[in-house]
Amino acid sequence: MQMSQSTPRPRTRRSVKVVLIVSLALNLAVAGLVLGAVMSHGGRPDLAHGRADLLLRALAPQDRRAIGTAVKEAQGGGRRAFRAAQTEALQEVVAALRATPFEAEALTGALAAKSAHMSATRAAADAALAKRLVAMEAPARLALADRLQEALMRRSLPRKPERAAD
Repeated sequence: MQMSQSTPRPRTRRSVKVVLIVSLALNLAVAGLVLGAVMSHGGRPDLAHGRADLLLRALAPQDRRAIGTAVKEAQGGGRRAFRAAQTEALQEVVAALRATPFEAEALTGALAAKSAHMSATRAAADAALAKRLVAMEAPARLALADRLQEALMRRSLPRKPERAAD
């Protein structure tokens, strides 16, 4: 005797299916927004957040690297040294803000120290940039001027600067 017992499959409720479909759609929408934001800025966070100087962004990658190396040497350690010095300066600001009695001169001095460190780093970057620009051949300078002019007109840069002919 053949007993074929067929157990009925439990049916998935329609509301569960709808919730799953809506959840999938929302996940895809969020992923699309994130991917679109990254792609619109070329995947480069410095451009996405506008942290880099427009002139530096107009330079070819090898020029930016050379300037970065020069700044690291000038400040003695790169980003970590810079951040450590800025953190120290900000801690002095915090201490001045919390001091009882409050002394405006101490706050002013702490802010001046923070500013001086930023100025020294900027001066090192400007000196390295000037040295790099002076060393450029005329065609490379003209190409840079064109990219910079275009960036000024659009207030953004081309995704990939044109490479100079070797």
